[in-house]
Amino acid sequence: MLLDILKRLKNENFYWTIGFYALVLAGTTHFIFIFLFYFLDVPILSFVNIFSVFIYIYCIFGLGLKTLETKDDHLIGWLVYFELIGHGGIATYYLGLESGFIYYIVTLIFIPFFVLSYTNMVRIVRVTGVVFVIFALELWGHNYGSVVTLESNYITFLHYMNLTIVLFSMSVISYFYSTSVYEYQKLLYNQSNKDPLTNLFNRRYVDDVFENNMVHSEDKGIGFGLLLIDIDRFKKINDKYGHKWGDKVLIVLSRLLKENLRESTIVSRWGGEEFLIILENTNQEELLYIGERLRTVVENTVMVEEKNIKITITLGGAIITNEDETFEMLLARADKALYKGKKNGRNQVTVD
Repeated sequence: MLLDILKRLKNENFYWTIGFYALVLAGTTHFIFIFLFYFLDVPILSFVNIFSVFIYIYCIFGLGLKTLETKDDHLIGWLVYFELIGHGGIATYYLGLESGFIYYIVTLIFIPFFVLSYTNMVRIVRVTGVVFVIFALELWGHNYGSVVTLESNYITFLHYMNLTIVLFSMSVISYFYSTSVYEYQKLLYNQSNKDPLTNLFNRRYVDDVFENNMVHSEDKGIGFGLLLIDIDRFKKINDKYGHKWGDKVLIVLSRLLKENLRESTIVSRWGGEEFLIILENTNQEELLYIGERLRTVVENTVMVEEKNIKITITLGGAIITNEDETFEMLLARADKALYKGKKNGRNQVTVD
């Protein structure tokens, strides 16, 4: 069972991974508490921790795989919620506020906000319950002290041990939570700005770049150009071999373009079998050279070895000529050059 859970976690994001290891850490901590309270001669708390260990074992092994499959962590969440309140409350009742067990309950104020699946109502209910318990324990502790009296050095040890565990746990959870959020943001970014087949930037990304950062050659003192690429007779490839192998051609071509250009160069899938390359710090001669190099590499590469598919591409390029020229105007010139190249026989580079 444990191996199955660990195998499944390899395909999950940080959110579910840190949740699993948090359960393991909590269960291990309670297991140690069993022997600690036995040593301190507080058997009732040893039994409480035995019960807590069984709760975490059930969460890990009884609900672990099911939770990963359904992505519904509410049952585990409520079990952990009541376990922390119960354990922290009973330990505080017997040993007093100075033992530091109330810190575990305090963490429940923050944890609901780390769980993305919780509704605001669930968060309000949980936080309200925690605040009520904390105030009740504070009143009890200040008015009645503790049921069991331990030596002050033991109480001090428990206090700092619990404080260390809570601070360490919250720090780790916060780190992995921020990492999980970052991964999620990156996923959303890729979904909105990357073509899912080729993993190149999509048309939306390019439009946003130029909408927010209009590039004028004279303003920046640099050359700026476009290369519009079209696969020659791509429809025949799809008709002859099928779309599966046509997609393979698009993927390989995308890789070739990225490998033969600077890492900072924006390469996008413009639509269908068309690709757009955005080049800065260049001139008409360099644009022609880059286009010819790409054309030659593609022409001499077997795109799909299983079917021995080879292709050629036609490229149309344009360099920005004045500060008033917009992206749409530059793109229209590149498209015009591309049309001219295809009309003149394809498999060539034409720069306007």
